[in-house]
Amino acid sequence: MDPTAPDPTVRTAPGPDEQLVRVEQLQEVASQLYQKVGVSKEDADLAAGLQAETDLRGVHSHGTRPLPGYVRRIQEGKTNPRPNIQVVREGPSFALIDGDRGLGHLTGTRAMQTAISKARQTGIAAVTARNSTHFGAAAKYAMQALEHGMAGFSVSSSSPGLAPYGGASRVIGNHPFAYAVPAKEERPLVLDMACGVSAWGRVGTMRMYGKPLADNWVLDKEGRPTNDPAQAHVLLPFGGAKGYGLTLIMDALSSLLPFGVSTCHRGTPEFAGQTWSSHFFYAIHIESFIPLDEFVTEMDRTIRTVRESKRAEGVDRIYLPGEIEWLKKEAWSRTGIPIHRDHLNSLAKLADELGVKVPWR
Repeated sequence: MDPTAPDPTVRTAPGPDEQLVRVEQLQEVASQLYQKVGVSKEDADLAAGLQAETDLRGVHSHGTRPLPGYVRRIQEGKTNPRPNIQVVREGPSFALIDGDRGLGHLTGTRAMQTAISKARQTGIAAVTARNSTHFGAAAKYAMQALEHGMAGFSVSSSSPGLAPYGGASRVIGNHPFAYAVPAKEERPLVLDMACGVSAWGRVGTMRMYGKPLADNWVLDKEGRPTNDPAQAHVLLPFGGAKGYGLTLIMDALSSLLPFGVSTCHRGTPEFAGQTWSSHFFYAIHIESFIPLDEFVTEMDRTIRTVRESKRAEGVDRIYLPGEIEWLKKEAWSRTGIPIHRDHLNSLAKLADELGVKVPWR
């Protein structure tokens, strides 16, 4: 099997409720929308590029679908369209970034760039960010390390949305986190996930498509299991006790470390003044530990060994973490992205309001 060949499982034709849209068109409309509410062109292009690229990878829940909500928050004065993002504390291999209530995509990019720059000097560097907002897909920040011959990690804070293992109420966060590890000829490994069995954005996507959830994903307001996305109120951690444990660790990194209060205490007096998102990033300069070529060559061998291992009955292909997203990006760069019409209509409605032309009509 040629791992670079088009994958037949990646849809390139739109479904009955979808339309093909070029990524360049999506990015331009997104940038124009941001600029209309006061975001500079440079910042608007950056945020729009990250979101459109996320759609190109098939992660629509964290791409341009939340964009109208981001714009509304700017209009309501909750998000600063022109933030003064600053390093407020730093050392040779660490930093604390203040996002000045700006778009999380801007804060996350600045923080990861800082981690990469410091890791080039010290081998590994960690950066926290506070006073930020929702930063979209965690993978886009971890992946920034790849082009520098580094491995990257990112994780964000989250509002209470998960039940602890054995619980039935929203107490802990569904923290999104991602790792990115470079390879040589193979596609890099990218693990992008949340601590729950799903992201809340995925639940919203399933509701938009009118599809039921898998069993043991969510509970309703009474704490009863349901597969109706419209009744979802509490997410469950993936892997039972293991996912629950990981959630608390991710909370320590993305909530406690930046400003000292955990997710379960959001809304309490000690959380006052810290109602914004926070994040944690690190970058590992591989060459500081092992020659980069030696590392990526062995990573290629690892990927091929795993891919070519014996498959279970009925399985046509073993995928590596992030491989399906790479395949979608490669295919949809040529054909356009299949996007649900409700998603596009939401963007078009905002575009009409702000006087932005929508080319896919």
